[in-house]
Amino acid sequence: MKVIQKLALLLIAGLILSACDSSRSLFDGQSLDGWVCDPPEQAGDWKALNGELLGENPGEQASIIWTTDEFRDFEVELEYMTLSDDYDTGLFIRGISHQVQIGISRSLQKDMTACIYAPEDEQGSYPGQTDKVTEIHRVGEWNHLKVHVTGKRIQTFLNGEPMVDYTGRVLVDEGPIGLQLHGGVHMSVKFRNIKVRELEPEV
Repeated sequence: MKVIQKLALLLIAGLILSACDSSRSLFDGQSLDGWVCDPPEQAGDWKALNGELLGENPGEQASIIWTTDEFRDFEVELEYMTLSDDYDTGLFIRGISHQVQIGISRSLQKDMTACIYAPEDEQGSYPGQTDKVTEIHRVGEWNHLKVHVTGKRIQTFLNGEPMVDYTGRVLVDEGPIGLQLHGGVHMSVKFRNIKVRELEPEV
């Protein structure tokens, strides 16, 4: 009887957590519905394959896929795995001005994963940095990235570890979320479980 009661409590707890989870998927695992590529002629570098979003640019051309929806305050989560030794990708926040880096910075030539690339803030190219990247980033394996955005504040978490807490200067109030393939390098990267949770504005 006690075992049945425990199982019932676990089931109820799971149902409550599911009901409280207001996140929604940004990728259906089968298509690029809800995304648009810039430039359009590089759309073939992005594919839905086996439930994953594959980005690969054999021609070393740059592209960004953007959500067709726009967001104000939100929390976005995804898992990614790099399939090439050299890679420079990332997640754009409300547009082109602020990016959460994934992989090797072209300018710094080192892994800046979960750091903030925001040269338009005029505080250096990476005004939000951490020295924990080498310790936390699992190159060639699945990694979990979470980005929490409220107002101009961007917080990043890699594999459950807090990485950067940065407040931007010129970050716009609303815009799409983007995923990048940087130009000038042939890279291959997979994404899955991409979801977003919209947040109430902080008072």
